[in-house]
This record gives sequence, C-alpha cells and structure tokens, in this order.
Amino acid sequence: MARLGENRYGKSRVRLSRITRRGDHHEFNEWSVRVLLHGDFESSFTEADNSKILPTDTMKNTVYSVARASKAETIEEFAMELGNYLLGNNPQVTKASVEVNEKSWERMTVDGSSEPTTFKLGGPNCKPWLRCAKKMAHGR
Repeated sequence: MARLGENRYGKSRVRLSRITRRGDHHEFNEWSVRVLLHGDFESSFTEADNSKILPTDTMKNTVYSVARASKAETIEEFAMELGNYLLGNNPQVTKASVEVNEKSWERMTVDGSSEPTTFKLGGPNCKPWLRCAKKMAHGR
C-alpha cells in the first residue's frame, strides 16, 4: 500500500515595502518573504478534504496583515513574528519555515548631498534570513 511521505507547501515571492518616516528623513526597506508550512495535511491527499489547507493567497494576505501590525525593526524579528503567528493560528501546522530576503536600497545623492527621502536600488545583493518555528509537544 502506498504511504504518504513528509510534505509541505507554501507561498513565495511575497513582496513587502515599508517606509518609516522619521521627521526630516525616511527609511526604506523592501523584503521578499517565503512561507513553507509542514503539518497534518494527509486528509487533503487521502480523502479530498482541503479543510486543513491554508490557501496560498491567504498566506500572502497573512504576511501583509502581520507586516502592517508589526513593530519588527529587522527581517529576523519579522520572520519570528510571522512564524509564531502561523503556528499559533493554525493547529494543523507543526512547523513554519519563513525566509525573508532584504534588498539593498541606498539614499540618492543630488548635487553632492544625500537626499533624506529619495532612494535607489543599491545593487543585486540581498540579505537573507531563514526562521523555522516548531510547535512543542505537550508536556515538553
């Protein structure tokens, strides 16, 4: 008899942009988020029951919703916050892997001085961060 192996699914390339206004200057961040969920999804394969599946569009909208309410200053903090949210609100999920990449943006220089509110892409470099959060078994 066939046996279902470990499985996971998710949503990638969820783009977030954030502008933080600090009086006379702004900060700009652009992040790309990937979410992978692991857990009890067997019934979707064996019984055609998708009630435990979190749709990928819902994952994308969850990333946006958590980002809007987030106070995270870094991609590491945001990845932990998102992973904890996904685990806490989806009992069928046993592990959430969240990868966040940050694009490098820098201030534009005009007439020899740095513009406080204008940015340009700093290059192809990305700062990656991966956070895996797991639920702990009861009693451990």
